[in-house]
Amino acid sequence: MKKLAWFPEALFNSYAQVFFSNNKWFGIILLVLTFVDFYVGLYGLISVTTALFTGYFIGLYEHNIRQGYYGFNSLLVGVGLSIYFQPSALLLVLVIISGMLTVLLSLSFEGILGKYGLPFLSLPFILVFWILRLATREFESLGLSERGVYVLNELYLLGGRHLVTMYEWWNQIPFHTSLKAYFLSIGAIFFQQNVFSGFFASLGLLIYSRIGFTLSLLGFYIAYLFYILLGVPFSEVSYSYIGFNYILTAIALGGYFIIPNKSSYLSLLFIIPITAVIGISLQQVFNLFYLPVHSFPFNVTVLLFLYGLKFRVDNRIGLSTIFWHQQSPEKNLYNFLSFQERFGKGSPFPIYLPFFGEWTVTQGHNGNYTHKDDWKHAWDFEIQDEQGKTYKDEGDFPTDYYCFDKNVLAPADGVVETLVNDIEDNPIGNRNLDKNWGNTLVIKHSEFLFSKLSHLKKGSILPKIGDKVLKGEIIAKSGNSGNSAYPHLHFQLQATPFIGSKTIDYPISDFWMKYGKKETLEAVGNPPMQAKVSTLTPNPQLKKAFSFVIGNQINWETENGKKVTWEVKRDYLLNTFLECKETGSKAFFKLDEGTLHFIHFVGNRKSMLYQFYLAAYKISFGYSNRLQLKDSFPVNMAFHPNRIFIQDFIAPFYRYLKGEYLLTYPDKARGLGQQTIELHGKVIKSAFGKERETSTFQFLINADGLQRFQFQNKRFQTKAKCTAS
Repeated sequence: MKKLAWFPEALFNSYAQVFFSNNKWFGIILLVLTFVDFYVGLYGLISVTTALFTGYFIGLYEHNIRQGYYGFNSLLVGVGLSIYFQPSALLLVLVIISGMLTVLLSLSFEGILGKYGLPFLSLPFILVFWILRLATREFESLGLSERGVYVLNELYLLGGRHLVTMYEWWNQIPFHTSLKAYFLSIGAIFFQQNVFSGFFASLGLLIYSRIGFTLSLLGFYIAYLFYILLGVPFSEVSYSYIGFNYILTAIALGGYFIIPNKSSYLSLLFIIPITAVIGISLQQVFNLFYLPVHSFPFNVTVLLFLYGLKFRVDNRIGLSTIFWHQQSPEKNLYNFLSFQERFGKGSPFPIYLPFFGEWTVTQGHNGNYTHKDDWKHAWDFEIQDEQGKTYKDEGDFPTDYYCFDKNVLAPADGVVETLVNDIEDNPIGNRNLDKNWGNTLVIKHSEFLFSKLSHLKKGSILPKIGDKVLKGEIIAKSGNSGNSAYPHLHFQLQATPFIGSKTIDYPISDFWMKYGKKETLEAVGNPPMQAKVSTLTPNPQLKKAFSFVIGNQINWETENGKKVTWEVKRDYLLNTFLECKETGSKAFFKLDEGTLHFIHFVGNRKSMLYQFYLAAYKISFGYSNRLQLKDSFPVNMAFHPNRIFIQDFIAPFYRYLKGEYLLTYPDKARGLGQQTIELHGKVIKSAFGKERETSTFQFLINADGLQRFQFQNKRFQTKAKCTAS
């Protein structure tokens, strides 16, 4: 039975995926609704089951099967065939064949469209359904369905008099014509032409996604008004056969494949009319072949729009595509906003400070002296003492300056592209304007990304042209050559490999900065003039405690004797995560040389792993006295789903809920030493700027690594000791 543990999840998700969801309860609601017509529900279930086991037996990736990616198109084919034809052994064979064929077409479309980063949507369903509709014209023994004529009899057989009464009551409710058409359109997605099914499907959509529900109404009514504007004859029944195209298009482009925001909502004012025109024209074409257009207009519009966005050079209107699908518009939005705030300024190839210790920016971007025009994105660094002086004694000689002859490091891995190493260092106050860059080293880090270090000491450059250098490797000494009256280090990033190349605006990663009265740990940024910057040396105890190695296990024992085991794993997309063996929960993280970031959690929020995810959300391995790290959680990760129900409706425009993270380090200079380290922190939940709930946590770390963990708030308290890792 363990081998089939994937099946229930895959089955329910196959139904929910029609609305881009993996919500189990939404899937169950939709599954039940298909059985309003018993044979529709039955053949739909057979078709999707066939597809899921086809994918399983041919060895497809189980995660994709579980998500329902290969089941929902087969479901639609099975449901569609059972609507048009009478139940029979031949229909059963066709449904099974169609389930298999739809999987193969799904894989083909996934391969073709996936190359361009595009989804295959319901194209497999449309193509298979058309194929079978054309083929069945030759199947004389396959009778057309008349069940819709006797729907009350069918409902009576299914649920007795009470179900018939409920069905009639729903259909007799005096809904506005447009609202009735909306419910019929929702139901038509599953070929259910009744208000009863449409109402409960829309209710399921509301439970699954407030943004999705809002977008479904918006898309439908934009098209409805557009029909009136065009003077197209309107019938609530005939309209519903294509009306669901506008609902699905609005959800897809308003909040699922595009981050939901003001721009995505406004864009629907133009996208939905385009879909309507495409739908009306395609219907005229397919009427010639007696084929239904179904969801083809939705597929055409969404694919054209998403493909067109890939040619942008600037996101001027604020339409951001999804880079990690969370199967919900709300989750997509909250995680996107969190990622932008935490890592949005990050660079695809991190560049670090090219020196040890603390240096001062004596000229930054758009500097007062030489950092102008095409060379404005650069830094000059010097070393200052406690009095702000850059030299000892009288400062008459280069050797009097603190930065002279100091080690210069490779700012990242790369290959030496160009160098000059034979220019004399200037006496103090003199400049060499003929060779103004002085001794210089240019390193290629990636295509169109080079770093340049200038005014180096004569003869100090160690690598040769073509040599590979590693981040942090000593490559030269700081000097006073070229256009340099006083010793300093010039550092810039550029897109071409020449010594005189123009600069580019490219940030520095992971540095400690003192600027004015503020001390901050910058994940990425451009340090301004007079900022004191340094690279924090990782504390070996902290690094050992939080550097999770794939394959390792972390064992805990709680205060009440409960044993908890986590394993460090990596999935096929190379995402690393901690998995709780007891609950199956997963906490995804990103680990670099100096910092641990947790980025996502899936599973039981009552588990200790969820508490650990909150507490270890951001850990720096290096620190200064009383360092405080601040960060923010995605709203859906910090708050219970019930608390964010109302927030979800207005989240694309305004967010009043906030989850904040605060971690405080002890008094200890630069994180050196081997004594026990205690980290304390808070998770603060607020609404409209007012604190609503605070959780506190504590880590105890020694030379052996992580020893104890404590997490508490008003509702519970967890105390655990690490028994082995």
